[in-house]
Amino acid sequence: MAEEVLYIGIDLGTFRSVMVSSDGHEDGELTVIGTPKDHIARNFLKRDVLFGEESLKNRLALDLFRPLEHGVIKDTQKDREFIAHFITHLIGLADPEDYDRVVAVIGAPAEASYVDKTYIFDAAAGSVNACMIISEPFAVAYALDMLEHTIVIDIGAGTTDICRVYGTIPEPSDQVHSSFAGDFVDNQIIKEIQLKYSGAQVTKDMARRWKEDHSFVGTSQPDDPILVDFSIEGKAMHLDITECVQVACEAIVEPIVERVKTLISSSNPEYQDAFRKNMVLAGGGSGIRGLGAMIEEHLSDLGEINVLVVDDPIRLGAMGGLRLAMEVPEDMWKNLTLASR
Repeated sequence: MAEEVLYIGIDLGTFRSVMVSSDGHEDGELTVIGTPKDHIARNFLKRDVLFGEESLKNRLALDLFRPLEHGVIKDTQKDREFIAHFITHLIGLADPEDYDRVVAVIGAPAEASYVDKTYIFDAAAGSVNACMIISEPFAVAYALDMLEHTIVIDIGAGTTDICRVYGTIPEPSDQVHSSFAGDFVDNQIIKEIQLKYSGAQVTKDMARRWKEDHSFVGTSQPDDPILVDFSIEGKAMHLDITECVQVACEAIVEPIVERVKTLISSSNPEYQDAFRKNMVLAGGGSGIRGLGAMIEEHLSDLGEINVLVVDDPIRLGAMGGLRLAMEVPEDMWKNLTLASR
């Protein structure tokens, strides 16, 4: 009887992670873990660890951990333990116990250190028979079948990862990253609002929601002002934050452009034209309206530029991991292997 194999792709993100499997499972989970604050909370919740939205819902009774920060695992023993818990949880959502063999490809931030990748690999090793760690931008390119001289700009929560892709697993020199990403925009929105409205009381979660609902750059301004509710020194207000959102979103453009220029100028001159015409804007930050067009405009001094904005940024990295898992020849899965460079 043929061995039944389950293939899994995971996009491990600073804010949100996604798991997809070959048998149709698809789950997204906020990358946050909660543990009961005391024995009373433990008895109330009847669990030692909660994940994602469920942990946020019960956060008053929990100690919360967000183990990824700026694209890497925080350097504490607890955070390393909790990322292992989280990866095991994600894999478990695919019901791996129903299969003879489980293989997984996990997308990690582009410049995660070798130590980080080893922790991720070790965490998965207890739940799968074979595992490969790849960079998230490469997973995006693989999902799109755009492996020939492509530059992927992957804007996540903690980092923006920019990667040259040319048909093989990228080298470290093909990848750059920065913290000018989603979390940076959230913090900038708060700063801009507090500059405009003295005494404004705005949390990061509020800023993130407004960014997800209203973000834009350049001439992509919405028809109506962005009016939101928040307090100023305890008094409820309904105020215009349109300019605040625009300024915060545009603050990441120049850092991205500078790093793209560095990757293009340091590439083989024979292929620079191909890289210029073959860029992909992915990750949650690709949802900022007008961002692709503004990046094209700011790179126009290099020549003809084409930036493709992906349609499904949340699932794409995980789908690339799943596709790679299913297409890698079986003899490459003989042993658990840390296959990224």
